[in-house]
Amino acid sequence: METDEIREELIFAAQEAALAERFGIPADALVPLLFSLRYGGDWSYAAEGLTAISAVKKTTVYDDERLIGYSLEEIFLFVDPVLLHREGTVHRLEKCGSAPARLLVKRPYRVRLGARRAIKMTVNPLEKTIRAEDLGAVEEVFSGSTAYGIDHEMEHLAGREIRGEGLRVFRFG
Repeated sequence: METDEIREELIFAAQEAALAERFGIPADALVPLLFSLRYGGDWSYAAEGLTAISAVKKTTVYDDERLIGYSLEEIFLFVDPVLLHREGTVHRLEKCGSAPARLLVKRPYRVRLGARRAIKMTVNPLEKTIRAEDLGAVEEVFSGSTAYGIDHEMEHLAGREIRGEGLRVFRFG
């Protein structure tokens, strides 16, 4: 790694670390948010007296005339989340962690989630900006892939691993 790259990495890490103080929350609570930012996907974290999940909502913005676009990411951090309602059923393939293959699982299409505290981070890759805002205590509704991710991470907080049927139940047509 070059000196300039090391300097940039240190500056970025310092900005990440400053978020806990800025929002007045334990640094541990930020782990899922920072993992979503750095590695992508949804994450969960549990320690004594603290639970947190992150969920990513992606929206593609595309200009048909200029033929350019970007995928805006809204990364939500929920501190002490509570799943309030699940609606609908979607059959989908999922893989988690070190599992050797994907499983066919059932997830709710829509979820309503409450949290003692929520932070929303908006990542705009075209502008190369990251905006973080405090949403306070919330009750939010999500559908589609964001809802699936929330349901999956709430399973982890409950100490459960995903369960479903192996890919071998599929038949080639």
